[in-house]
Amino acid sequence: MKESRFRGWKDVFSFTFRQMTKKKGYKAVTAVVAVLLVVALVLVVVITGKPDEKEVEKSGIQTVYVAGEFGVDYAQMLALLDKEAFLDVDFKQVADYDAAKKASEGEAQGNSYVIVEVSYEDATFYMNGILPANSSAGKSEAEDLLAAMSECFEYAKVGMANLSEAQVVALVMPIVASDGKIGEDHSIGAMLVRLMAPMIFGLTLYMMLIFYGQDVSREVSMEKVSKLTETLLTSIKPYAMITGKVLAVALAGILQFFFWIVCAVAGLVIGNMIANSMYPGYENVIFKALDYVRETYNTSAFSPAAALLAALIFVVGFLFYSVLAGVAGSLVAKPEDAAQVQNIFQFPVIISFFACYFGILLEKDALIAATRFIPFTIPFGMPCDLLTGTASILQGVVSLAILLIFSVLCIVVSGKVYEGLILYNGQRMNLKKLVNVLRAKK
Repeated sequence: MKESRFRGWKDVFSFTFRQMTKKKGYKAVTAVVAVLLVVALVLVVVITGKPDEKEVEKSGIQTVYVAGEFGVDYAQMLALLDKEAFLDVDFKQVADYDAAKKASEGEAQGNSYVIVEVSYEDATFYMNGILPANSSAGKSEAEDLLAAMSECFEYAKVGMANLSEAQVVALVMPIVASDGKIGEDHSIGAMLVRLMAPMIFGLTLYMMLIFYGQDVSREVSMEKVSKLTETLLTSIKPYAMITGKVLAVALAGILQFFFWIVCAVAGLVIGNMIANSMYPGYENVIFKALDYVRETYNTSAFSPAAALLAALIFVVGFLFYSVLAGVAGSLVAKPEDAAQVQNIFQFPVIISFFACYFGILLEKDALIAATRFIPFTIPFGMPCDLLTGTASILQGVVSLAILLIFSVLCIVVSGKVYEGLILYNGQRMNLKKLVNVLRAKK
């Protein structure tokens, strides 16, 4: 009976996994980052949740004599326009300037008051401010008041035209111009999700690969460059060695990452609880954004099936690139060659990230569709597409199957390269030698 190529991979996996997780550096980084995430997110939520208590500087003007027959209720209009600085000002309506001057004669010396004359001549409205000699009001205060009253008068003119309520709303409503495709969602929340979600997923995967890709490559090449390969291969097949080492390092990284995710969620929840107790009526912006996405996108968005499939693709995608790092490690013949072979998996990471992100940024539908079925780009685009409902569950299953198939193929290639390069141990690798190794029959 033919012996399995993967015999003994579990032993390699368990040994490598224990060695990885027992390292003081691994434990220290896991604990420190977890604590920092919880503390930082609690502080961010609590600090940003504090209501804006900025004190509004009140106008020093006490009384305004409005001369004119237009009947504008400035006190009410200023309140509607949220002009808090002028809410304590007393507005007195009189017929004309002479009546305003006569009414203001009762003001005591030093009182802060002004006379505002509103007139209509030659199809133009005029608003003039007059500072009486015995008023303590300053010029800048009067100018600020006139600016606020002018804004009120602009809105009041609409009412003078005897328009219906719907016509008034349409008249004062600002015009927002935009372009796009039919059926496309142009809401701010949707745009943020479309632009930010791919970046977050891509950067997260990129950082994980930067941190752990070198560990995978180092673990695979360790025995080879230390002259222990021949001894190990007498008891363990190269495929089993590659599989065990890659899976062990990948699992250590994935567990660490998801532990940090749990800590981040815990920090948000704790911060939300503290902010709710400190600031009545507080609403968490992140939670509101998630609710908005659930209501905006279709029924598959953020569904349990979509979330589970997105997580699986994220994990398998990380595993796929870890296997690619294992292939790079298999090519190492000398310790000094290790840095050069890192490009084998670093370049695809960079290119795939930008392909997915710019496909969405530039709205290239053909490129977006293609990235969902290319093994190198699937991990960067498909998870967020599933979560936002822009990709179907069936497409996600197909993408996951493609990733799994190519991961297995990479393991097979890596094992064959690892075993075949024993004859070239210590020699610098080139394309010709690599082709000879891959073409060799065992």
